[in-house]
Amino acid sequence: MADVFVSYASGDRERVKPVVEAVEQAGFSVWWDRRIGLGSSFDREIERELEAATCVVVFWSNQSVDSDWVR
Repeated sequence: MADVFVSYASGDRERVKPVVEAVEQAGFSVWWDRRIGLGSSFDREIERELEAATCVVVFWSNQSVDSDWVR
């Protein structure tokens, strides 16, 4: 389970990636969809990681407000 759960729209991935890298360099573990396990139930893994995270960061954008996956 990660310290920080990152929620964002996939179209914003390149904008989010440097923030995730900075948080990791600061010593925190991060869960974002690039870490999802192969063969995992995407929605179950999201719920499990979201509930276990110490901190949740949501990147709001025009794309994310229309996404079914941004929580």
